[in-house]
Amino acid sequence: MLSSKQIAEKATMQSFFNCYLKETNHYEWDEQTKMIRCPLQHVGGELIVKVEYFSLTGRHLFDFPVKYETDGGNKSLDLDYVTLISLLCKELTMSENHQETQDELMLRVIQSCQQISRFVEARNHEFEDLFSLNSTFIETEQALLFGHLLHPTPKSRQGFSEEELPIYSPEMKGRFSLHYFRAHRSIVEEDSAVEKSAIELIKNELLQDPEVQSSFKQKYCQTDDYALIPIHPWQAQYLLEKPQVKDLISKGELEYLGSAGTAFYATSSLRSVYHPRASMMYKLSLNIKITNSLRVNKRKELERGVEVKRLLDTEVGKEWKKKFPHFEIITDPAYLTIRLDGEEESGFEVMIRDNPFQEGEEHHVMPIVALGQDHPLDNKTTLLGEIIQHLAKQEGRSQEDVSLDWFRNYLNISLQPLVWLYMTYGIALEAHQQNSIVRLKEGYPEKVYYRDNQGYYFCESMHETLEQFLPGISEKSQTTCEDEIADERFRYYFFFNHLFGIINAFGCSGLIEEHKLLAELREQLEQLRPINRMPSKLLDSLLDEKILPSKGNLLTRFYDMDELVGSLATQSVYVKTMNPLTAKEVYRVGQLQDI
Repeated sequence: MLSSKQIAEKATMQSFFNCYLKETNHYEWDEQTKMIRCPLQHVGGELIVKVEYFSLTGRHLFDFPVKYETDGGNKSLDLDYVTLISLLCKELTMSENHQETQDELMLRVIQSCQQISRFVEARNHEFEDLFSLNSTFIETEQALLFGHLLHPTPKSRQGFSEEELPIYSPEMKGRFSLHYFRAHRSIVEEDSAVEKSAIELIKNELLQDPEVQSSFKQKYCQTDDYALIPIHPWQAQYLLEKPQVKDLISKGELEYLGSAGTAFYATSSLRSVYHPRASMMYKLSLNIKITNSLRVNKRKELERGVEVKRLLDTEVGKEWKKKFPHFEIITDPAYLTIRLDGEEESGFEVMIRDNPFQEGEEHHVMPIVALGQDHPLDNKTTLLGEIIQHLAKQEGRSQEDVSLDWFRNYLNISLQPLVWLYMTYGIALEAHQQNSIVRLKEGYPEKVYYRDNQGYYFCESMHETLEQFLPGISEKSQTTCEDEIADERFRYYFFFNHLFGIINAFGCSGLIEEHKLLAELREQLEQLRPINRMPSKLLDSLLDEKILPSKGNLLTRFYDMDELVGSLATQSVYVKTMNPLTAKEVYRVGQLQDI
């Protein structure tokens, strides 16, 4: 039985080494010996590891330890996770000629590993529950002990103390009451795309909350000249230390009320909070760096959420919803914040999000990332595997046949609507695995949901068309970008991250060979090719190109880039990656060469 520390170290090596191989392509795969050899051209020597499962989609399962060989193979050393990460970081530093952030990367890898260890320790008596077929939305949201499986520091969090971690971490079943500030309307900025204002929505929610004291409701939740702003408790203490906030409090324009009401659950994003009894979720600002980015709601993101809601209320959204009733965008229809002089974002920014997973609707709903999450004690056990095995036994069919039907069903309610929306109106969704949620009915996909007010791209070539439906679109939200950038982001987030991630989960679980699902995806893409809208090259690139740009999570982290800062074109590093849709079954994925 592995200890929580050993499980965390194995998971850290698994994700980091996969990132390195995928982003550098500096390795050789030996089909006969089932070994990967990774020469370290600058450091010297080479890394050798036995492979449990080799993946066409680029996330392999390793049989550790990794061996480090030098002196022509005469010297060999089994590597612990710190030494492995150190060698790979040194190789990156020398090959990229960039030393400034090597220690930062090492620090965050170690911190992430330590967090995983703590999460595994906290949940070590519940491993089977993490893969239950009867889980609720929040149970699956809080079951992601390893996080993004192709990220070098998936559980890095800079800011929480040791004591705060179990309170605020979803992996440790974190739940907490929100804290409230009362602000005079003169310092509040808000917008809403629904009938009620943001101020009214929040007060109404508190009035409906049975755990809010009657005296609080009577004193603070009535119609008056003040707004109540829900804040994450960690953020509340951060804001109370700001001089401008202290000044507003001293003037009587702002009042800190402390905690009130129902304890909300932390979801997988940490700062988005949920309760099945609440009619809305809140996406809160948090001045903490999680994975790569400082998680403060940007002003343009607030505007984007409201703008998308308004756009979906036009004929654009009505046509899409009528055509694809099994795909739903969870909208962020309102926001509010406090204005502080000289600051674009004050730290008070709150997005109000619809909650389709209220009591009675919260079962059999899960983020896509939960389907492929590794079991802490068995790489080949996944929630997806449990689902398919149950269906195969129930139906008396093979796992392969059930897998193919399940995947076809899923493509019909995810791929089809997303490509149609992109090709018809030039709207791309950043639908990666954590942003995408599936509802199952009798084990099969019934409905897909998308959430994220950050993740929209409006194609420049379609701006005039969208402008006709919503005048002034993108002026505040800064969502319009070059078609080439929209192609690149849509291709990575939905295809490389999301669909290839699902295909990888099928393969890693031993349910069906990946190339059979890739062939099914190719077939549906070929059927969609006639609706391609110029100048988009999305469908042609996926079907014809052997090498495509894909986001490099390791290199983005290596350069210490905040993905929420800067233009859409420069927020992260994109690298050349093999396109599994054009790979032959025996194709050497690790070699950049023509077939």
